[in-house]
Amino acid sequence: MAKIAPIPNWAGRALQGLAYWLGCQHALGLAANISEGAIAWEFIQQVFTHRLPNRYVEAEVFYRHIPEVNRNLEALGSRERGDLVIATVPRLDRKTSYGVHEVEAIIEIKHNRSAKRLLWQDIDYLAAQRSRHPEIRAFLIYASINERPDEFTDLAGASKTPRNRKTRKGSRYKVRRVCRATQRIPSKNTSALGHYAVLVEVAPPKVAARNDA
Repeated sequence: MAKIAPIPNWAGRALQGLAYWLGCQHALGLAANISEGAIAWEFIQQVFTHRLPNRYVEAEVFYRHIPEVNRNLEALGSRERGDLVIATVPRLDRKTSYGVHEVEAIIEIKHNRSAKRLLWQDIDYLAAQRSRHPEIRAFLIYASINERPDEFTDLAGASKTPRNRKTRKGSRYKVRRVCRATQRIPSKNTSALGHYAVLVEVAPPKVAARNDA
């Protein structure tokens, strides 16, 4: 059986940086006010720091501006948008669409305070997009502050096994990386309490895409 494509080069370090940032916000007493937008902004900075050359990160991109997705939308005026997009070239402006094969990955962000139904809705939505345009990878970043995300981790705080799973609607996803920041010595942290940044890939490809980093 062929192995699936490795995670993009920016993912591991950016996720660990995000986990540390979540822990810092909690230590400063600011965690209660963190929004998904703030998490997305911090993750953008982490990806920008650890990306390869010629990789560009943009937030709140209309799906209609991604040609591989746009051809599947019912209306060109659709207001649906991705939280983050990683592309190989920058756009001229926010009203300009990307070219074909310029978008490498679509990323959705979810906070552990979000309703769980919205989490699974995002995964199902990304799976639908992946099935229609497999050349673009689809990820969900799950940020959990001071709480072990039992949807994706076991009692020790590691990724649940098997890593390949399905939603109730049958959408395939895999937990690709779990990063954690904690004050406690791991051997004494029996509840696996901490601040987590989890990388979930929806319908991961067997091989790297042509424009994958």
